[in-house]
Amino acid sequence: MGIVCASGGQCLNAGYLTTKTTLDALEGRYVLRIPNKEIKREFQSLTAYYFHTDESSVTMLLEDLLQGNLEKFALRYQAILEDTASYYDLVNENSYQAHWPAVRTLLLGMLMPLENSYKIISNREKGQSRFDICLESRKQDKPSFLFELKYTKDDSVNLKKLAMQGYEQILAKQYDHGLHHVIRIGLAHRGKQVELYPEK
Repeated sequence: MGIVCASGGQCLNAGYLTTKTTLDALEGRYVLRIPNKEIKREFQSLTAYYFHTDESSVTMLLEDLLQGNLEKFALRYQAILEDTASYYDLVNENSYQAHWPAVRTLLLGMLMPLENSYKIISNREKGQSRFDICLESRKQDKPSFLFELKYTKDDSVNLKKLAMQGYEQILAKQYDHGLHHVIRIGLAHRGKQVELYPEK
């Protein structure tokens, strides 16, 4: 799993993550990877434990994603957020800047079991900007997935339209450059409310 990280962090220092690529040593930006299957399994269990969810819920969520049942995927994702008491422990509820990485971290943790079939990439520069999350298929006959995450605190904002903006950003910024069969997903959040704009 490749995750662009702004700092090495305790996981890197403890050996739970290793450096895959150095993007900018001066700024401390690296692509990190999980070094073996045993640690990967521990990360999956830790993610489920920390976010107070069970692994079967995550398994069903991923099955919906891979089968193209995007509306079911969105419903399961929201259900996990609603059941996740620790979600707000990660962030200051009033801080937009704090929610942003927390939402992405949560989703990355849930996508981790797909690592054998997909390259899981986050916050990487591609096209004209940085995308949020890409699942790049390791097989030509399977689709890749691009997620653009949006967040708002404003109750007057239409979440479906915000999700559509995320989808349109993927197209406008050409995040899908170099990918063949791509499913583009805008995912909008307001607290634990979620709307998804799937590719039609």
